[in-house]
Amino acid sequence: MTQLFRKKPIFLACLIISIGQLSMGLVFPSLPWIAKDFSITLDQAQLLVGIYLLGFGPSQFIYGPISDALGRKKVLLSGLLIAMLGLGAIILYSNSFHAMVLGRFLQGLGTGCCAVLARASTRDSYTGSQLPTALSYIAMVASLTPLVAPVIGGFINHYFGWGMVFISLLCYVAVAWLVLMMNFKETMLDKRKVPSVGSMIGQYKELLGSRYFISFSSISWLNFSLVVTTVSLMPFIMQDQIGMTSDQYALWALIPTAGMLIGTSLSNRLRPAIGIHKTLRITPFLQMIGAIWLIFCPLEPLWLMVGQLFMVLGNGLALPCAQAMIMQPYGHKAGVAAAMSGGGQMIISSIVSMGLMALGLTQAWQLGCVIALFSIITYGNIYRGFKSEVPNG
Repeated sequence: MTQLFRKKPIFLACLIISIGQLSMGLVFPSLPWIAKDFSITLDQAQLLVGIYLLGFGPSQFIYGPISDALGRKKVLLSGLLIAMLGLGAIILYSNSFHAMVLGRFLQGLGTGCCAVLARASTRDSYTGSQLPTALSYIAMVASLTPLVAPVIGGFINHYFGWGMVFISLLCYVAVAWLVLMMNFKETMLDKRKVPSVGSMIGQYKELLGSRYFISFSSISWLNFSLVVTTVSLMPFIMQDQIGMTSDQYALWALIPTAGMLIGTSLSNRLRPAIGIHKTLRITPFLQMIGAIWLIFCPLEPLWLMVGQLFMVLGNGLALPCAQAMIMQPYGHKAGVAAAMSGGGQMIISSIVSMGLMALGLTQAWQLGCVIALFSIITYGNIYRGFKSEVPNG
């Protein structure tokens, strides 16, 4: 008998993961105005993003093993309280840029729990064929929120000022906290002692030494790196090289956004029919088509968006399947696996995107070459992953 797919746990997981994404994306459009009001450079204002990531990234590696020991709900609610404390400091001391920097660090430190516990609680709640389906919704929210958040943030900043952006964030996190407190049921019932620092490091070493884990995590890391790199480069190409306005580009950007939705929907339909292995193997071929298209296509909006569409279709297929393969074996270490997967994804994508930009990635054909290289590596990781021994987690 087919088990009924429960919607409430995945709705709450999507709510959790949206908090971390919105906390970063909403602030982007306000940075020029913050820089102007404090008489600082835009580079200095970017510190509000960098310091948030400094708290958000490393804290995931702590939340993972602690939640495996103490449970998901207690750790989640505590993390969000830290985030609200940081947002409160920003709002109360909005006349001091240094206080805002400290507040953003606390906010990042708190919201670091979101990426880990959304995936870990999903692994606790779903098994078998339901797990990739559940993770596809998380992948969808995690991929779409960074595209939508700057639009919402720009609207709030334009009509109400940048201070209202942080007030809106605090209200969103506060409402989410109340919803989670009343509706989130503990999914980690096997409580244990909080591991020592040495034990945490040992658990991460074990994951990094697993050929299986690294193969499927690399698929997730590289595909997300492509998303981050493309989101960073395409506005420059479309606005500076073609001459679009920002609102025109926002409309064109709906095409790849739709591609991500279609990709994750296709993943859910194809996987039960042909299996997760064959579904994953479609990804590098779609991305290679997009790569060749971008290398040879003319510098025109529709042509560029079609090339990006093929790439994100592959991303939409790959991310939920890869996440499911990562999380499936680690029933008792879901927090650690989610932390290593999510934290590694952020670190790798940041290094890759910044490294490519530093190397002079400015043209569509260059992006096509990068996508082609990554598609080849992805194919190799798929082959390697399915040939590896499945760990006993």
